[in-house]
Amino acid sequence: MRRGFSLVEVLIAIFILGLGIVTLTNLFPLGLQSLSYARKLNEVYFLAEKKLEELKLQPSITLPAEMSGEEKDLNWKISIQPLEFPEGIGVTYVELEINFVFQGRTGRQRFVTYL
Repeated sequence: MRRGFSLVEVLIAIFILGLGIVTLTNLFPLGLQSLSYARKLNEVYFLAEKKLEELKLQPSITLPAEMSGEEKDLNWKISIQPLEFPEGIGVTYVELEINFVFQGRTGRQRFVTYL
């Protein structure tokens, strides 16, 4: 009685192992791209937080108002409008839009809050 593996069994095992390794190596670029996109969105969110906090610290703003600017490679625009509710409650509607470029494509994030 022979014990061991035949050449065909070894070749099939190597083929399956190679297929698994190729599949895993194709996942690494996707993971790195997702990580880079997450970093870019992190920059966008930090800028949004910074701009909204700066807006809260301004003593008075003539409404309606618009402001825009550029920071690093991010373009931002803030639109501010007063809102009146039927109960006599007044709030300020703030919309912040940040445009960015990631791998040659333009992205946009929009943030809305009330002051």
